[in-house]
Amino acid sequence: MKLLNMIFIVDDDPIHQQIAKIMIERQAISTGIRVFSDAQEVLDYLRDKSGDSEALPDLILLDLNMPVMDGWEFLEEYALFCQQLPKQIKIFVLTSSIDEKDRERVAGYSFVTGYLTKPLSKEIISHLS
Repeated sequence: MKLLNMIFIVDDDPIHQQIAKIMIERQAISTGIRVFSDAQEVLDYLRDKSGDSEALPDLILLDLNMPVMDGWEFLEEYALFCQQLPKQIKIFVLTSSIDEKDRERVAGYSFVTGYLTKPLSKEIISHLS
């Protein structure tokens, strides 16, 4: 298993943030974890650091249902500039939605690596890196 440099958890629910962070730390798959409650913050960060591949995360765990900017809006915005980034960032949608329409819609984004349902488990984490 490859050690990931940085993982971003994007979720507005502090409980899910904490669960995901603890699970990732227990599996020791990353040297760093950053938690964001707002997807817009992540977009701003990615645009700001777009010239520095070391500052960019290896992986983003993205919730779909959030206030302010939801995961869908994030994916739409990210699609506009992800090709210009100096490295490919793995994006996994991590959601409580079990709606097949959401799964199909996510599949339409070629840059999304996978669709995961909450809560994160040891088995799921082992497939992330």
